Amino acid sequence: MVEPQPPLALPAAPAWRPLAGFRRLIDAAWKVPGDAAEAARLRGDQWRAVVDQLPASVIATAIAIGLLMAALDERAELAHLGPVLIGLVALNGFNFVLWWHESHQRPADAPPRGIRAGLLLALDLFIGGVLDVVLLLQVAQQVQPSLHAPLVATAAGAIAAAAWMFALLPAVAIAWVLGACGTLALGIALLPLPWMNGLLPLLPLYAIVLGMAALLNARLFLQGRHAQHEAARDRLTVSLLLRDFEHHASDWLWELGRDGRLRHVSQRMAERLGRPAETLIGEPLLALLARHLPPDNAEAKQRLDRLGDALLTSEPLRDHALHLRIDGEDVWWALSGRRLEGDGGWRGVGSDVSEVRERERELLRLTDQDTVTGLANRHQFHRRLALYLGGGGPISPCTVLLLDLDCFKQVNDSLGHAAGDHLLAAVGERLRDSLAARRGSGDLVARLAADEFAILLRGELSPEAMQRLGKQLRSALRVPVPIAGHEIDVRASIGAACAPRHAQAPDPLLRAADLALFAAKAAGRDRLVLYEPALQQEAQDRLALLADLRLALDAGQLEMHYQPQIELASGRLLGFEALMRWRHPTRGLVPPAVFIPLAEDSGLIVGIGAWALLMACRDAARWPGELRVAVNVSALQFERSPLELHVLEALERSGLPADRLEIELTESALLSDSNHAIDLLTRLRALGVRIALDDFGTGFSSLAYLRRLPLDQLKIDRAFITDLDHPRAGPTARAIVSAIHELAQALGLHTVAEGIETAEQQQVLTELGCGLGQGFLYAQALPRDATQAFVELAHRQGLAAARDAHLDSINPPLTAWPSTRLQLRNLTQLPDTRFSGGEF
Repeated sequence: MVEPQPPLALPAAPAWRPLAGFRRLIDAAWKVPGDAAEAARLRGDQWRAVVDQLPASVIATAIAIGLLMAALDERAELAHLGPVLIGLVALNGFNFVLWWHESHQRPADAPPRGIRAGLLLALDLFIGGVLDVVLLLQVAQQVQPSLHAPLVATAAGAIAAAAWMFALLPAVAIAWVLGACGTLALGIALLPLPWMNGLLPLLPLYAIVLGMAALLNARLFLQGRHAQHEAARDRLTVSLLLRDFEHHASDWLWELGRDGRLRHVSQRMAERLGRPAETLIGEPLLALLARHLPPDNAEAKQRLDRLGDALLTSEPLRDHALHLRIDGEDVWWALSGRRLEGDGGWRGVGSDVSEVRERERELLRLTDQDTVTGLANRHQFHRRLALYLGGGGPISPCTVLLLDLDCFKQVNDSLGHAAGDHLLAAVGERLRDSLAARRGSGDLVARLAADEFAILLRGELSPEAMQRLGKQLRSALRVPVPIAGHEIDVRASIGAACAPRHAQAPDPLLRAADLALFAAKAAGRDRLVLYEPALQQEAQDRLALLADLRLALDAGQLEMHYQPQIELASGRLLGFEALMRWRHPTRGLVPPAVFIPLAEDSGLIVGIGAWALLMACRDAARWPGELRVAVNVSALQFERSPLELHVLEALERSGLPADRLEIELTESALLSDSNHAIDLLTRLRALGVRIALDDFGTGFSSLAYLRRLPLDQLKIDRAFITDLDHPRAGPTARAIVSAIHELAQALGLHTVAEGIETAEQQQVLTELGCGLGQGFLYAQALPRDATQAFVELAHRQGLAAARDAHLDSINPPLTAWPSTRLQLRNLTQLPDTRFSGGEF
C-alpha cells in the first residue's frame, strides 16, 4: 500500500512590512547622492529651490488672508485676530527678506547652505503652518454655514499646495505639513466646530499622503539634479579635452556640413595647409585637398576619389590615407570620422602620418636589405628567385652564383667583428661594381649569411661565360683591402648553377649551386665550379661515409699510426707524431683528410679526439727511453671538448709522464677565444705537457699574439719545405724558413720541419739550424706494431737500419683507399644544407 504523501507546501509569502518600506523611502529622499562635495552642492540646490518659492508663498498667504477676511460678515469681531495677523505679516516679511538676500545679496561663489540652514527654514515654515491654521480656525468660528465647505476645501488645498512647493527640501515640507495638520487637528478637537469633526480622522491620512509625496518629489529632484550635474561635468570634460586636443595634440579636428563644406577647422589643420582657419570655413573639403595632390600621381588621385565615395556612405571613416604635396613637400595624412546624427554632416580627426609612413618604408627596406653591405638580403633574394622559377607562370632562365670568402673567419677572429664588417662591405661593393656592365638587366647581388654572397643573373649563361664572370669577380676581390693597418687579400670560392638546365625550382637550383660551391672549396678554393649531376652522387657518398664513421669507433675500425720525428743535427730519434687512420671494412684505409673533416662537421671529433689521445699515450708508454708523442687537436675539439680533463685521464690511465706528451694545435684553434686559449695552454704546460703550433706560416695570427702564447715549438708547414730544393722557388722558401727559425729562436722555441722528402731538403734545414724534422725521407706513418718494431730496431742498430727495414716493408704501398673523384678533390667537409626545405 502506497504511503500517502503530504500535501505540497507552498512558499510562505513575505510579510508586508510597511514601516520598512517607509524607512527606505525616507532614507532615499534624505540621502544625497555623490561624494561630499557633490552632496553639499545638491543640498545647496535644494535650499535655493525652496527659497525661490518664498515670494510665491508670501503672495499666496496674502491672498489666503484676504479671502478669509472677505468671508467674515460685518458683525464679526476682528480684534482677537490681530496677534495672528501680526505674526503672519512678520513671518512672511522675514521670508521675503530672506529670499531677497539669497537672490541679490549673497555672493555667487559663496559656499552652499548646510543642514542647519535647512532646519531653521523648516522651523520657519512650521511656525507659518501653525499661524495659518490658527487664523483659519478663528475665521471658521465666525463664517456663515454656506461657506463651511469652501473653507474646508481652501484649507486642504492651501496645505497641499504649500507642501508641494516646499517638497524639494523634505524637512521644510514635512515641517509645514506637521505644523498645519497638527494645529488643525488640535483645533478641531478643542474648539466647538462640529461641522469640522468629520475631518479629524482624515487628517492623519492626509498628512501621511502629503509627507510621502514630499519625499518622492525630493528624491526625484535630487536624482534629476545629480544627473544634470554629471551631464554638465561630462560636457565640460569633453569640451576641455577637445580644447586641449586642438591646442596640444599633433592631430586636428575637422567637421563638414551636409554639402561637404568645412564648417569647423582646427588651428593645426589650418597651419598644415598654410592658410588662416577662417578662410577655410565653407570650402569643399575634396576640392581643397585636390589642389594639394602631387602632380601626375594616379595613386594619390585614386585615394582622394575613394575618400569622396566614403563620405557618401554612412560607414565610419577609419585612417583613410592621403598622399599630398604641401609647400613642395610630400606628406601623408590620415583621416578618420563619423557621420553626425540628424544634420548628415561629418566630424572627425586628421593627423600627419608622414613620419610613420617613412618608418614603415624604412622597415620594409630593412626587411629586404642587408644592414652591413647594403645589398639585398636572403629574404629578397629568395623572393626574386621565386618570381623567376616559382611564380606560377613560365620559367624565366636564370643563373645563380654562390660565393664564399676563404679568409673571413680568420680576419673576424684576429682583427675583430668591426674589421670583418668592413671587409664584408668592401666585398659587397666590389661585387656590385663588377656587374655594372649588366646594370638594368634585372641582376641581383645579395648577402645570404656571414661570409656567403649570392648573385642572381637573368638568363642562362654558358659554361664559358660563367668561367669568365667568375674570373672577373675573383680578380676584383683579390685587390687587397686595407683594414686596421693590414692588407687583406680576399679570395672566394664560387659555385654556379643554371635554370632550367640544372633545376626548375628555387630550392633544387640553390642546392645545385651549393654543391658546386662545396666542390670549389674542396678542390683548393679560389675557383669557380659549375654544377654537374655527379656532385649530387658525391654528396650522397659523403653522407654514407659519415653514417659509417658514426659506427667506426665502436667497431674498432680506427687506429693510430705514428711518423718519426728526427733530430736533424744528430740523426737521433726523438719521438713520433700520432696520426689517426680509419680502416674501413669495404673502402680500405680512408685518409684523414677525408674523414677528419666529416668528424668535425658532425661533432664526432670530440669523442674520437679523446680516444686518440688515450691510445697515443698508451702506445707511447711502451716505447723505451724518453721518446715523445705529439697528438693533433683540432680547432673544434679544442673549443668544445674538456681537453684538460681528457689529457689528465689519458696520462693517468696510460702511466705516460706528462713531459713525453706534446699537444699540436693550429692557429685557427687559438684565435676563436684568445684568453681561453692562453689560460688552457698555461694549465696544460703547468702539468708538464709540451705545446706545439702546427702549420706555422699559413695562418693570420700576429707576432704580438704569438708572443703571448705558452708554446714550446713551431712546426714549419710542409708547403715551405717542399720548395727548398726547387730551382726557382728555393731561395724564397729558404728565406721564409730561415725567418721562421730565427723568430722561433727569438721566442725561445724549437722548430720542427714537416714533409721532408729529399736529402737536399734535409741538408738545407740542417744548415739553417732547424732542430727537428719529419717526412717520408725517414718513414711514413707506421701502424702501432710497426712503430714498436721501428723503435726497437733504431734503439739497437740505429736510425738508418730502422729506416731501411721500414722501406723494405712498404713494398707494395700500404693503402687501399680507392682513387675516386672524392679523393682527387680532397673534399674536407660536409655539404652545406642551409637551403634544404626552401628556407635560407
